[in-house]
Amino acid sequence: MIAVIACTPATQKTYEHPAYFDTVFARAYTIEESSVAASHAYLEDAYARFPEAGKADLFRKYAFMHLYSMRIFNYQKAMLYADSMLTLFNDKSLQQRYPLNYAQALLSRGDVLRDQKKYNEAYLYFYRGREVLQKTNDTCLYHEYASRLALVYYRQEKYPEAARYFSETFQWLSRCDTSSFNTFYVLQGMLDNTALSYDKAGNDRRALALYDSTLDFIRKRGAKFLHIPDQARGIKAATAVVYGNKGSLLLRMGDTLAAESLFRQSIAINLHGRDEKKDAQMTMAKLAALYLSRNFYDSARAVLREMKSSLDMLPDAEIRQRWLSLQWQYYEKTDQQNAGYAALKDYVTLKDSLAAAAPKPVVADINKEFERMAGEHRLEILQKNNELKTAYLFILVFLCLSVILIAVMIWQNWRKSRRHVAALQLLNQEVTTQHEHIQKSLAALEQSQQNHYRMMKIVAHDLRNPVGAINTIASLLLMANQPERKEQDKEMIELISTSSVSALNLISDLLELDTSLTNMEMEILEIDVALKYCVDLLQTKAMEKNQSIRLHAEPVQVMACPEKIWRVFSNLINNAIKFSPDGAHIEVELKRQNGNVRVAVKDQGIGIPPSMQGKIFSQTTEVKRKGTRGEASFGFGLSISKQIIEAHDGIIWFETEEGKGTTFYIEMKAASRK
Repeated sequence: MIAVIACTPATQKTYEHPAYFDTVFARAYTIEESSVAASHAYLEDAYARFPEAGKADLFRKYAFMHLYSMRIFNYQKAMLYADSMLTLFNDKSLQQRYPLNYAQALLSRGDVLRDQKKYNEAYLYFYRGREVLQKTNDTCLYHEYASRLALVYYRQEKYPEAARYFSETFQWLSRCDTSSFNTFYVLQGMLDNTALSYDKAGNDRRALALYDSTLDFIRKRGAKFLHIPDQARGIKAATAVVYGNKGSLLLRMGDTLAAESLFRQSIAINLHGRDEKKDAQMTMAKLAALYLSRNFYDSARAVLREMKSSLDMLPDAEIRQRWLSLQWQYYEKTDQQNAGYAALKDYVTLKDSLAAAAPKPVVADINKEFERMAGEHRLEILQKNNELKTAYLFILVFLCLSVILIAVMIWQNWRKSRRHVAALQLLNQEVTTQHEHIQKSLAALEQSQQNHYRMMKIVAHDLRNPVGAINTIASLLLMANQPERKEQDKEMIELISTSSVSALNLISDLLELDTSLTNMEMEILEIDVALKYCVDLLQTKAMEKNQSIRLHAEPVQVMACPEKIWRVFSNLINNAIKFSPDGAHIEVELKRQNGNVRVAVKDQGIGIPPSMQGKIFSQTTEVKRKGTRGEASFGFGLSISKQIIEAHDGIIWFETEEGKGTTFYIEMKAASRK
């Protein structure tokens, strides 16, 4: 629970009353140890008697009830309380005033989605929570995000990633205040979870070393809390959990005696404790399986009876399913067929019920489940009675017959193939000849195209200097203030200057066409910064037409060539200015979406007619049009932009409505966050 204490002037609304509610929650936690219902009733009554409760006070209540709902796996109520917490912070000012509470609300909703196996949605809320925590500049709170992401990876069975984030949580939290019992308890849990993740990933040596490190950590760091009964009980329960996890690893490594000892120690602690009874039930299942594998039937029966008594007091459907499976195996091994069939039937029924409620389908056909298990049982009987040799004989006969049949089929196909070999060879020669002709034609076409582009660039390059000189001379003539110059001469000089500028722009576009984009120098680019720079440069041009450019950008990185990407932005925004009327608004948006970066440039211009839409990205002058003020256009800018974006493995497209405007979109892959 995150409690935020602040001083507020008397003129402001009071959102929290810690002096009253600190006492209330301390009492509620005490009552909860003996009766959960009484604790919740007391809490409701305390809030009813204090109508002045503010939003921060209500947050404490919702957080308390959310945690309880998560512990009893009531995800519907847990989600309601998480939504209630978020509703309290609809106001931006409250989000800024209580960032820790707001972050906890986001993370709490993510917790529910994670346990419902809606991992993509959960990650969104974890990410938003992390963003809020990072703005506080308190690195000690990063573990709140890292631990949740670790659990998502663990639930998805991505154990190496889970181990990395559990370890990262431990490291972040270790740098902060470790004097409190709650911090100690979280630290030992993260260390144990890291070991468990390596265990699941099959890294036995690393997992075993971390289990021992966890026990050593609990023994050394937990000693100072043993004088407090509740905390001493929590330390014993945590130790028992590690015993159970380590025992599973040792059993897999073949050390059954050590595994049995750890299982029994874990059960002895947690079965009679208060906090980890479910862990005791799961450990009893491991111990019973161990006894059954070693044919210690009396010991297995005793553990299964004790496990059933615990499940009667604290039911759990998944653990009961495991118990029924073990009970069936026990009856089968002790030759109690009727009882075994009844246990098997109950097991399959419960399994189907759980599968129907699960988010992803599993085998739910009871008849097929019976057939599969019965088949396994029959195979075991065959092995015991040495009847497997007969099965091998049948298999051998079947294989011999199959070989003979295959040989006959090969012989028949070989006879048929001889008649077709000559025809196929002739056809192959014809295809080869045609292929050579096509290759020669393609080579000639490619050489012709290269000659065309080379000639075009030579012409364009040679034109740049004389046209530039014409522009310079026209500009100098305009700058020279000669009263005797006729107005008609001045207009002609201005026309020369304007025409030369247009010609220079056309030459630049021609030189850019078909530019090789294969050897671009790529780098990590803050694309939002580049886009803002381009917008700032073009604001002046837009103001000449009383237009405004509005930018909405998220911080995003891409791997790109800065000069090429800047040219694309400049082309699209210049077009929006050119083809929009005076006084129009141009919207530029940059956002991250599903691992990609999407840029949208939306204008209120003349739109693109249907006859031009299929040619808009082609290298042709058929698509050139004048702007709303008669600005010149050569029709090459969008073609160049398409080449650049596709060279970055991106896509560019547009949506338009003639007479109302056009929106151009660019989508590229976002760079990984460091």
